Amino acid sequence: MNLNLDNLKDIVKKNMDLFIKLRRELHELAELSYKEFKTQKYIIERLSEWGIENFPIAKTGVIGIINRSEECIGIRSDMDAILVEGQPRHCCGHDFHMAVVLGTAKVLVDMGFEGCVKFIFQPAEEGPGGAKRVIQEGGLENPKVTKLFGFHVWPGVDVGTIEVSSGAIMASVDDFEIEFIGKGGHAAMPEVTKNPVYPATDFIQSANNIFCAFSNKLLPFHVSFSSISSGQTFNVISERCKIKGTVRTFDSSMQEYIYKNIKKLAKLSAQKYDCQVNINYYFQYPPLINNQSATEEFIDVAKSLLGPENVKKAIPSFTAEDFAFYCQEVPSIYFRLGIKEKGKGENPLHSPYFDASENSIFYGIFLLAGYLLAT
Repeated sequence: MNLNLDNLKDIVKKNMDLFIKLRRELHELAELSYKEFKTQKYIIERLSEWGIENFPIAKTGVIGIINRSEECIGIRSDMDAILVEGQPRHCCGHDFHMAVVLGTAKVLVDMGFEGCVKFIFQPAEEGPGGAKRVIQEGGLENPKVTKLFGFHVWPGVDVGTIEVSSGAIMASVDDFEIEFIGKGGHAAMPEVTKNPVYPATDFIQSANNIFCAFSNKLLPFHVSFSSISSGQTFNVISERCKIKGTVRTFDSSMQEYIYKNIKKLAKLSAQKYDCQVNINYYFQYPPLINNQSATEEFIDVAKSLLGPENVKKAIPSFTAEDFAFYCQEVPSIYFRLGIKEKGKGENPLHSPYFDASENSIFYGIFLLAGYLLAT
């Protein structure tokens, strides 16, 4: 390992007041997807203050580069907040992510690191999928990213600990809307109507039966029906009934299988009750798949930095992340950063009660900077 690692821990500790200040100020700037203008300005000001080349991307994003060269290693942070109790709030920890990546940039510059690193501050992770826009606008090129890191603070994982594995660790996400169209009328005269509620419930039951029978431990997936709506009162049979739901899987081939069967089952249910059906299916994110060789190398370095007992295997989660789009373009590593300490970091992501230990910022910076110094 590079001898600079001997000083890294002390340098990060000496700057922790600054890094915590960054996190708290970013927390107060919470902005929704593609509205992160104040956050963008703040990041640009910090990078410029530290002499780091930077420029905007993807409307409200920022890219910073140290030691520009033809190729580089990339580190990505998401920027946006979510709407919680009517207000934009950082209840998914993106303020921590930005503080860790800013801190990593500052430490590397202060230590005179000579390698080329690109820091990608990406907007719109929560829903619109800002990663696709960053890629489309050339965010992985000039300099070309040959390896990319991403991470997420993770409730229930102790501070000083990470979870990481090669292969799929987060699921794909597809959403669907299926509308059955019948013939409305008076509820007291159902014989002259075509009630769309019947094919809708038939479809849900049929899909549950087939998908529950097919799903197994080798090819796990979820098909969840989250909404069904039809009519507004007691004595009127509506003409329409709409179902909404989501599909999650760790295997891209399963996405196509589920899509085809949802269409098939919906059409059969509509035919059975002499109704029409409109099917809208939205392929959103692919599964997030860590590159095997890059992740195994990272695990070895992480164990030397944090201790083998603090680098744990990541159990795949059915949550989704648009970092998955980067994984399709470049060898990538995505890990979970522990935030649980002294009563903090126990509430779930997106909860209004979400919190995290600020000591996790130290370990995020130490790990990322340490990896770059060691390889």
